[in-house]
Amino acid sequence: MTNPPTYYLLLLWMIITSGQVVAAVSPSKAKSLTLTTWNLNWLTDQIPNEKSRPTIPLRSARDYQAMAAIINDISPDVFAFQEVANLQSIGKVISLDQYQIEFSSRKDKKNDEIWPQFVGFAIRKGIAYHRHPDLHQLDVWDNQYLRYGVDISLFQQGKPTLRILAVHLKSGCYSNRHRNKSCTVLKEQFEVLENWITKRQEQKQSFIILGDFNRRLASMGDKFWQKLTSALTPTPALITKDIESHCRSQAYNKRKKQWEVRQYPGFIDHFVIDRRKQEKDTEVSFSEYLYSDHQLRQFQLSDHCPLSITLQF
Repeated sequence: MTNPPTYYLLLLWMIITSGQVVAAVSPSKAKSLTLTTWNLNWLTDQIPNEKSRPTIPLRSARDYQAMAAIINDISPDVFAFQEVANLQSIGKVISLDQYQIEFSSRKDKKNDEIWPQFVGFAIRKGIAYHRHPDLHQLDVWDNQYLRYGVDISLFQQGKPTLRILAVHLKSGCYSNRHRNKSCTVLKEQFEVLENWITKRQEQKQSFIILGDFNRRLASMGDKFWQKLTSALTPTPALITKDIESHCRSQAYNKRKKQWEVRQYPGFIDHFVIDRRKQEKDTEVSFSEYLYSDHQLRQFQLSDHCPLSITLQF
C-alpha cells in the first residue's frame, strides 16, 4: 500500500454483510460525526410517464427497503442527498422519526416530461443546526432550472462549529477533455463555490462542501479544481484525492436501451474540507459503500455509491 495523505487513517478494512464499505477508521470513537453524500438517482414516489420512464428507475417496495438498509448500515449523523422528488420519497429510505429533513427552496418546476431533482439534508434529531438561505447563485441561469445548494451550520454548546453546504452541480463536463456548454455553466458554478469558501475563510468558519460535483476533481491536473483553489489560502482538502473508486452501480445505457452494471473511472461525488479543520485535532476518515453482487442483481439502487467521512474530535 502506498503512503496516503496525512488526513487519511487507513487502519482497518471493514466488511458489512449487505454490502462492502471500503473504509479508513480510527481506533478511537470517543466523539465523532459521520457525514454521508448519496445521489439517490431519481428517488420518487411517483410513476414516471412513458416519455421519461426508460432512464428513471421503477422501484418496488423491496428496492426502497434495500436502500433504507444501506443508510441504516452507514448510520450517518448528517446525510446530504441529491435527486429526491419530495418528502414522501425520502421518507421511503430514511426514518423521519430519527432525522430532520431540509430540502432546497428551489420551486417545484414540473413539466410534461419529468419532475425536478432536489438537494437536501437529513440531520439526526438531537443535532442542533441552523438553516442558512440556500446558495441560489448556483442557478447561474436564474430560472430555477439548476439546483440550489443547501447551507447549514451545526451547533455545539450553543455555538456554530461547522458550516456545511450540499450541492448537485451541472452534469456533462466530467474532465478536462470535455469542452461544451455544460463546462461553461459548471465553470460559473465553481466561481460561486469559490466565493462561498472565501467568505467562510474571511469569517473564520470551518466548512465542508459535499455532494455530486459531476466532475472528476481528483484527476491529475483537473482545471476546475486548480481554478477553485488557486486563490484560496489555505487550500481546501479534497478527500477523494489519491483514492480509487471501486463503485459498481446500475446505469441506463441509452444506446442499448437497457440497464447494466457499470464502473465509472473516478469519483464525481466529493468532500471539500477546510484544511484548518485537520489542524484542530480533528481526524478525518473516508469510506465508500460498495454494492454487493446480490444487491446489484436483486435491487434497483442508484447509479452512485454512498460516500462518507467521519470526523473524530
